[in-house]
Amino acid sequence: MDLVICPSSPLLGKRIAELLEAKIAAVQYRKFPDGELYVRVESEEDSHIVVGSLCSSDDIVLLNLLFDALKGRITALIPYMGYARQDREFLKGEAVSIRVIAKMIEERADKIITVNIHSNKAKENFKTLIDVDAMPKIGEHFRGRDIIMISPDKGSADRVKTAANIANCEWDWLEKMRIDAHTVEIVPKNLDVKDKNVLIVDDMISTGGTVVEAAKKLYELGAKRVEVACVHAVLTDFAAIKLFSTGIADITATDTIERIFSKISVAGILAEAI
Repeated sequence: MDLVICPSSPLLGKRIAELLEAKIAAVQYRKFPDGELYVRVESEEDSHIVVGSLCSSDDIVLLNLLFDALKGRITALIPYMGYARQDREFLKGEAVSIRVIAKMIEERADKIITVNIHSNKAKENFKTLIDVDAMPKIGEHFRGRDIIMISPDKGSADRVKTAANIANCEWDWLEKMRIDAHTVEIVPKNLDVKDKNVLIVDDMISTGGTVVEAAKKLYELGAKRVEVACVHAVLTDFAAIKLFSTGIADITATDTIERIFSKISVAGILAEAI
């Protein structure tokens, strides 16, 4: 079995290959002046693992081209499943993007593995999908630290609870309380954060807007230091700068999307899933 690495996941792909003791196939990627993409895989194997996050539309095209170039059984390992946030028709006439992506991948791949897909609703679009949870890895990374883990909302509370149980620390979530018709107060549900080190934990940070508002409130409540951790560091629209300018001390993420902040690797849990 050869392992094929997509341009979006070079380091993670190498780490997985080392754990599986798999050969990395030679692949030629090329982009023509008109923007069209080209792929050639130099492998005679009849079984392949394709590793690549879907961070852009080019990643989706490249994945399809790889599927066409490969022969035999294919395991599609998609650490970050792009387009999963459009998991329903929010407005009449919208395409359900993750439904399209699911059909595309399942048409060619025999096995699909991802990490913390956006929602159960997104997951429902796949017939067979292994969704690996990276929250325990975040918990391991912060074990022994004097911190309180905070979810930015109740919807992510179960994820944060998982990480906090592994880290052996207290946890809570932020809750919106309506004071009057014009005022909404954001407060921790149960814990006092005054003079505490707080870690905001979420599955994904995209524009950073939710985390920025959470950090501002935590500092107003007397938090001594605020950091953030996430599985998928999408970080669009100069999000990292917005986070740091709010006073957030550090950003920690996994390597599902390879960033300078990718201090936690999911290679081990993905190799186990394979």
